[in-house]
Amino acid sequence: MFSLAFYSMFAKDKMLQKKRILVWVLLLASLASMAQQNYRFKANVTIKEKKLDGKFNLTKGTLYYDVNTRKAVYDITFPEKAIVIITDTAYISFQNNKRTSSKSIKEFLDFSLFNLCLTGKLDYYGLKGSPYTISKTEKQDSMIITTWIPPAKMKKKKGKIKVSSVNKKLFGVISYDVKGTIISKQFFEEYVTVKNLIIPSRVVSFVYSGKQKSTQITEFKNIVINETGNDTMYDHTLE
Repeated sequence: MFSLAFYSMFAKDKMLQKKRILVWVLLLASLASMAQQNYRFKANVTIKEKKLDGKFNLTKGTLYYDVNTRKAVYDITFPEKAIVIITDTAYISFQNNKRTSSKSIKEFLDFSLFNLCLTGKLDYYGLKGSPYTISKTEKQDSMIITTWIPPAKMKKKKGKIKVSSVNKKLFGVISYDVKGTIISKQFFEEYVTVKNLIIPSRVVSFVYSGKQKSTQITEFKNIVINETGNDTMYDHTLE
């Protein structure tokens, strides 16, 4: 009896040890997975614009973005020093530590290049898992073109979006209004690899208003992923 009871206790203890080891393995795997998540994007940014009125603008600075704080902070150095912060709802600018302007803005962060890259949603331009659904997919040589349509409740305000990819990389996005007229085009170019992320370092955008067209070329250089420190920039105060 003694030996049987001892064996039973030993077996239970061994099983308990295995369970503990399994828990530790799962915990370490979870921590490793969390450590590998990408959450910060920093880059030197140059923005060249030709506006609807024909005027040209050149802006240079450094972008800081953290998916947790949901703030895109632009530390502008040219043409004059300024801080521009874009949140989910607002575009705020500061000069000499004083707020100079503020206006409402929607959907910029969700569909920004840096947010799409960090969240792994660049391939489908963030539309996969959104209310939009695929209505058509076609192939033109090496290019795959997917047409996404909004749900019925949004069709009075939103038009279709065409997303093209080449070699499994996002190439272009064309947005339409509810009447089927093109309102904007974006092209993603000059891909670079940073910490296993494949990032387009150049985005060419066109916005159409009637017969007029504005152009914007955004270039990202010296891209840094998951920078430590600089917390005051990634979570810049809004006051």
